[in-house]
Amino acid sequence: MSELQKDFDLVEVAEALGMSTRWVRQKCKEGAVHNRYGQKIRFTPEQVQALRESHTTNPVPTSITTGRGRKAKSA
Repeated sequence: MSELQKDFDLVEVAEALGMSTRWVRQKCKEGAVHNRYGQKIRFTPEQVQALRESHTTNPVPTSITTGRGRKAKSA
């Protein structure tokens, strides 16, 4: 007999991702994979990881400027 995995509730997922429960609910409405048991929303560990990966972005490196442009030398 296989062992059952622990499912995570909405609050646990929000805390794990550092987001609000409202944000997690919105992602569910937008199509994030989740399970529904009656009115309860539950996530498997794999679904939590997929949610994390699908909403994680790597910042694009940019040059840091001071906001001051160089003045052209006058002759």
